Amino acid sequence: MDTSELYLFLSLSNFLSFRRTAEHCAVTPSTLSRAVARMEDELNAKLFERDNQSVRLTAAGQKFRDFAGEYYLKYLKVKEELKAVSENMTGNLKIFCSVTACVCLLPELLNQYRFLYPNIDLKIETGDAAQAMSKIINHEADLSIAAIPPHIPQGLVTHGFTKIPLVFIAPKKIPQQWLKKGGIDQSVVPYVVSEQGALRREINAWFSRNGIKPNIIAEVAGNEAIVSLVALGMGIAIIPEAVIMQSASAADIQIIDRPGDIPPFNVGLCTSLSKNRDRAVKAFIDVAKKSLPKELTFKKLT
Repeated sequence: MDTSELYLFLSLSNFLSFRRTAEHCAVTPSTLSRAVARMEDELNAKLFERDNQSVRLTAAGQKFRDFAGEYYLKYLKVKEELKAVSENMTGNLKIFCSVTACVCLLPELLNQYRFLYPNIDLKIETGDAAQAMSKIINHEADLSIAAIPPHIPQGLVTHGFTKIPLVFIAPKKIPQQWLKKGGIDQSVVPYVVSEQGALRREINAWFSRNGIKPNIIAEVAGNEAIVSLVALGMGIAIIPEAVIMQSASAADIQIIDRPGDIPPFNVGLCTSLSKNRDRAVKAFIDVAKKSLPKELTFKKLT
């Protein structure tokens, strides 16, 4: 049940006439009747008694009218308050994120933020995800979208919203020399890894836990470049699954494992302690809480 249906209900409660209510609300009588029927089904209660001569509220309808009236007035008040905030809030907001985050996370978030706060000038910079924290520390960005590490650098504040699982990827056609009894031979298979950052730390920890001395063939800045090198047949890699969503090389790689012993990345927003009190930053964080998915995965590859 949305606010438009509540408005129809309240109007009908006032006019007690389907014809007059439909004219007042600029809808057809059949649209009004369907809306009332949906509300009655949802509430499992009859709201109106009607015949050819009259329309009357039932006891349930009277009780619901009290609730609906109070709720709708609160909605209108909040709507006006939000309008005032959005019209009055001005300034600049610099955001840093990886290409993956820009494609997978930002579109819906930015659409909602721009709608609510049209007078905020947004500046977006993309780059290697490993730079996300340093961009805030060096005052090169107000907010960054980042994988949140276990230990937060002093002076920074993080807000985690989304889980992104890590996956093993390989070329579509795996060379025979990389295989051993149908599986990957860890003693010979080449790895493409990130140069630095949270992903490299997770990979190094995984190698250590499993007693693997990896054959690292390439160290790359940026997850998108890792996918491209794997697609070219240079090696296998461990990457956040969401990276595949926007990769032009997605058709040329395959997911070969979803390891249970590597925790998903906790991805969210990072800012400084001082910027965390900024109105534009706080508003962006509030929008992110409502719009970002709880987990970001790529379902087209198995």
